[in-house]
Amino acid sequence: MPRAPAVIGDLVESAMGRPAHLLDAGEPAPGFLELDMHAEPPPGGWHPGHEIQIRATPTQGRRYTVRTVGVTDPQRIGILVATEAEGPGTTWMRRLRVGSRTTVLAGRHRPLREHGTRLLYLGDGCALGTLDACAQGGDAPIVAVEVPADAVEPLADRWPRYRFLPAAEAPGDALQSWLERAVGNDELGNLDGAVLLGHAQSIQRQRRVLTDSLNLPRRAITTRPYWATGRAGL
Repeated sequence: MPRAPAVIGDLVESAMGRPAHLLDAGEPAPGFLELDMHAEPPPGGWHPGHEIQIRATPTQGRRYTVRTVGVTDPQRIGILVATEAEGPGTTWMRRLRVGSRTTVLAGRHRPLREHGTRLLYLGDGCALGTLDACAQGGDAPIVAVEVPADAVEPLADRWPRYRFLPAAEAPGDALQSWLERAVGNDELGNLDGAVLLGHAQSIQRQRRVLTDSLNLPRRAITTRPYWATGRAGL
């Protein structure tokens, strides 16, 4: 999964499925949904940044990231999802109600590969939960996220150390403009690593700036595309 015959999905769910139920849900900003769930942990327990899957339909899965894990209850996990895309994952998430019982698919935690100590994190709204989970333990990282314009203010109030950029007409354009300005103003001269998440074509452009203008080695740049222009939404 994310797309597989129903029989394959059934086999994966039987092996990796974890019973869960929804404790709370809220909308921290337009286009975002925050879920608080109680879920049976996989081997090794839950960790911030833990990748999970849900079966949005019998043949379609969608991946999400655990943003927080409860301090006193290690089976309590928080997930932040972007709902702007009208895809099967968004439809599935919106159907959930407090008390809803479901199944999440998860294996042992595999941390996102990161290099360096002075890191730049870039992504769009669908990557915000992952970016926040990863940046929590960083050494004053720089985090820039492209989100819908009406979400900028509430998200900035919640995460004042992150840079939230109002999305332009084309995906990635706002983030690209910010990145080129930051490079030109020498704001990123001390970086030794970067994490680029979200829109596939935007990640390619961002990596090119970092390698060409900052001479950052490709091995120091972690990329993970979540969606691409012309492909089915989240």
